[in-house]
Amino acid sequence: MIPINIWLVEDDANYRRNLRMSLELEEHITVERVFPSCIEFFEALETNQAPDVVLMDLGLPGMSGLDAIRKLSTEAPDLAAMVLTVFKDKQKVLEALDAGAAGYLLKESEGPDIVKALQQVFMGGSALSPAVAKIVVQELRKPAPSDEFNLSQREIQVLEKLADGLAVKEISDVLNISISTAGFHLSNIYKKLQVQSQTGAVAKALRSGLI
Repeated sequence: MIPINIWLVEDDANYRRNLRMSLELEEHITVERVFPSCIEFFEALETNQAPDVVLMDLGLPGMSGLDAIRKLSTEAPDLAAMVLTVFKDKQKVLEALDAGAAGYLLKESEGPDIVKALQQVFMGGSALSPAVAKIVVQELRKPAPSDEFNLSQREIQVLEKLADGLAVKEISDVLNISISTAGFHLSNIYKKLQVQSQTGAVAKALRSGLI
């Protein structure tokens, strides 16, 4: 397993401590830093090398996790942010994915599921709790005209593979295109759909009836 460096932003001290202990039972995962608020997280980000993934609650004091993800999408777009929260309502899910969250897990998730999700996000994929995936599939059903975004057939194919949970390298293999070409298509998809992440692209594509 490739080592994964995690930063954790969580204001519940007991949950934060227990989660850190649970994750660090995995030999390839290190929870290098923990923070009770986004303010301290961004202060540390200014003077320290960024982690591979930041695991972030949404209901945080001062700056919300949602606002932090929006800020990261412009100030540190290469840093993958994965939500870990109790909120599973449609609005919170959509806002987080559209803001650029690479994954959305519920705190009811078991330890192995969180580890698996971290691995998926670290490898460039996306991760959703089953309940969240159900929300995305069942609730986002207000279609916009599919030609509104002017996606090419190849871009639709890339979207379909993203929805299947494939990472960019896997998409390039399946579609028999280079990784750079797959990345080019993904970049165009982001621009056309006006989203910041793979999960955001999949959510919007489902909502719009594109896939």
